[in-house]
Amino acid sequence: MAILHNEHLRRRVMLRPVHTFGRHPASSRTVLQEADVSKLHALVRWNGQQWEICDQSRNGTYVSGDKLLSGQWRALKVGDVIRFAASDEAQWTVSDLEAPCVCLFALDEPCQIRTLHPDENLLPHADAAEVNIYRADERWLLDRMDRVDELADGDCVRIDQQLWEFVQGEALDATQEVSPPGALLESTQALQFDFRLSQNEEHASLDVHVGQQVISLGERIHHYTLATLARQRLRDARQGIEPPSQGWIALDNLARMLGVDPPYINIQMFRARQQISRALPSARQPASLFERRRGEIRFGDHPFRIMKGITEEGRFPYALQ
Repeated sequence: MAILHNEHLRRRVMLRPVHTFGRHPASSRTVLQEADVSKLHALVRWNGQQWEICDQSRNGTYVSGDKLLSGQWRALKVGDVIRFAASDEAQWTVSDLEAPCVCLFALDEPCQIRTLHPDENLLPHADAAEVNIYRADERWLLDRMDRVDELADGDCVRIDQQLWEFVQGEALDATQEVSPPGALLESTQALQFDFRLSQNEEHASLDVHVGQQVISLGERIHHYTLATLARQRLRDARQGIEPPSQGWIALDNLARMLGVDPPYINIQMFRARQQISRALPSARQPASLFERRRGEIRFGDHPFRIMKGITEEGRFPYALQ
């Protein structure tokens, strides 16, 4: 999480493990506009223990008044002033030299950093989550409840009026995950959901069927939330309600049915989609596990079956055949 600050431009940049400075946008992570800056002026890198800088320019790079020898690396210290050109606009101060990480970096004042954990990041707060950011299938995903997007280094994300930059501060190989059980499944096979509830409904488990293969997702609280949505979808389908109108439940009503606060529903939905995303390869992600409209939510257009004890409650059309 190394940070350079330019007082003249009132700008901060967070360094990547290999960070380039220069005038050419195609080759420079941070573009410098001054005429005496080279196309590729300098490199800064994390060598595994410390941050260091190397001059690549014609006119020179200065660190705290010392001109760097071209092609030689010099360790950086907090408080060092790096000058890439003659003007004050090309003068940057080293304000932080922590090791690189995956994080959100605030683009607005004040300077804020939110380190991201691979498993779950409910933001802006766990008790009032608007989004969940997590890592699955070697990708970082942004779940906004109504859609899931893959994050790329440098993407901007607005959360609760704050604008953040997503910083991919480590190589994916450093935290490479073991392929999930469904990683080799054919992408043409349809997903089908098999909910299993105990007789007293204190326990809920979920299996995902892809062709002849079954991926067991175990017992989770959020599986009961999904099963409740699936039940409403099944109930409306049996009553002959048209598909576009099937299954919708007001979030407040769903919260009352489950005996939880409405914000907790969002947390359960985030965790349900996250678990399924991690269990399936990227080619097999369900397009819409659930759907939302203003104040309402429903289970998506996926085949499913609901078992209570040893009794089948029902199945959505063409499920598990």
